[in-house]
Amino acid sequence: MNKTSRIFVWTVLLVMLSFVSFGSTQAATKEFKDVSKNHPNYEAIQYLQDQGFIGGYPDDTFRPQEQISRKHVAKLLDQALKLPQATTAVTYYDVPKNHPYYSSIMKLTAAGIFSGGMDGYFNPEAPITRIQMAKVLDIAFDLYMTKQNSFYDVYIEHWGYTHANALKASGVSSGYPDGEFKPNEPVTRAHYAQFLYASIKVKEARPATDKVTKGKAWDLVNRRTFELEKTMRDARMYQWGYSDITSTLRMSATKAFVDGNLKGYYNPKCEDCYVNVLPFINNEPLVRFEFTQPDSNTLNVNTVEFQNGYSVGGFVAYQFKKQDNKWKMNSLQYTKVGTKNFQLTINEAKKVLEAEFITYGHKNIVAKYVTTTQQIELDPVTDAKYTFDQYTFNLDSDYGRFKVKFNSSDGFTSFVN
Repeated sequence: MNKTSRIFVWTVLLVMLSFVSFGSTQAATKEFKDVSKNHPNYEAIQYLQDQGFIGGYPDDTFRPQEQISRKHVAKLLDQALKLPQATTAVTYYDVPKNHPYYSSIMKLTAAGIFSGGMDGYFNPEAPITRIQMAKVLDIAFDLYMTKQNSFYDVYIEHWGYTHANALKASGVSSGYPDGEFKPNEPVTRAHYAQFLYASIKVKEARPATDKVTKGKAWDLVNRRTFELEKTMRDARMYQWGYSDITSTLRMSATKAFVDGNLKGYYNPKCEDCYVNVLPFINNEPLVRFEFTQPDSNTLNVNTVEFQNGYSVGGFVAYQFKKQDNKWKMNSLQYTKVGTKNFQLTINEAKKVLEAEFITYGHKNIVAKYVTTTQQIELDPVTDAKYTFDQYTFNLDSDYGRFKVKFNSSDGFTSFVN
């Protein structure tokens, strides 16, 4: 190659490199005409664009207020999760192999993140609702359900209860100012960008470890208990026998537990179908929560349940076993409060009260300790008398001042007139 030829080749290479660099810079700094820098979802939209997940429309718009379809949600999740190719395919009547989103939809279906309807259709063009979005993000990013009763309109009987609570607990969605989640509203492109961005950041912030963290342990205590409870509650409504629900129960609990001690919690009579028979854990792990992982497939958790009108309060010991790559409840032991009780401190009571009132919608809540008095109760088993401290607090919030009493023995809270 002569000198002139070498100069020509290097000139061409430099020009090509300059175009590559320019293109990369443009992709990272491109602004959408309809998403200004003061748009509430600007950061999320720009992040997804920088990652190459979204590109907008040819006219340089993003169209943030348009509804996002199920096929586009599948595509974005596929890009974010980098899922492996599906080895088995599910037949959707409306997603043939030549469908442009076939691969993404199959990957997410194989991973158990997405599913179609009972009629065999996926409905790729349909908008995704907020509760459907909560489900796919909860499963896709393994969000932790460390809160209960987060939204007024996603009640405990709602199929998406765990998913909405997981989004709230993980900081992915705080819902609306009125305390509602509005589960049936369609999701806009801007809002989905925000939800996906927040989910990605939650995953990135987690410690890189194979060990179970407190968040995951707390999630299992809430989620598996709820799943078992709901199955038994639904069965009581229809007065089904225990054998009718064992296969469903085994999705959340081991065969040994389903065939053993769990039977004792099931009463087919619908005396009060909505009463919890398993421990209901809410803010208790903020002050009393221990967990150990003796091996990769076993998790032991010790916490408490406060007296709540249905439960008298007690110590709770769970064991979870990992089977088929899923944590399942393997045992549950409950010991009622008595001469052995929680002995919660003033600071623990303060933490619980503030967290509890936040769940009621209070803001700027501050619990101020007032005084301590001695109370006497009887042990439910031995009838032995025991004394415990009862704390009085003033709680100030944007709703005014409230005076409450808090039992150190069982966490029971009562208002003072």
